[in-house]
Amino acid sequence: MKILFATDGSEYSIEAARKLSRLIAINKNTTIKVFNVVEPIAPAAPFGVSDEYYVQARDALKRSGIAAVDETADALCESEAIDTTAVERQSFVGRPKEAIVSEAETWHADLIVVGSHGRGFWGRMLLGSVSSAVVKHANCSVLVVRKSGEEE
Repeated sequence: MKILFATDGSEYSIEAARKLSRLIAINKNTTIKVFNVVEPIAPAAPFGVSDEYYVQARDALKRSGIAAVDETADALCESEAIDTTAVERQSFVGRPKEAIVSEAETWHADLIVVGSHGRGFWGRMLLGSVSSAVVKHANCSVLVVRKSGEEE
């Protein structure tokens, strides 16, 4: 089984990692890829900000994506049931909604796991919902994990 675990590094993703190890039987034939996609920075104006600023901001975003992957993978590997050598890690810059679905198809994932922020209707309307988009467009099963005690 191939599980693509999409993380944003939030407490919701960390909780989803901990729950995954309790919900799904992980065996030697299971590979988990902890995956993060950082939104690209769009220049706000054609002038007034140096190119160096954008390079530094992009590098900071990449580091935060790597940190999110590492923190989530570490939470996932807290369980003795998961072989840490079966956990791959990947982070890059792109659009999360599209990149998660695309990576799942390219990597031939059997399951996508995402944490839910538990936003209500207006939050989803204003900010969008990565988990909703993944559920709608993925060709494989999707497990959306809520943080304990969250209600919508």
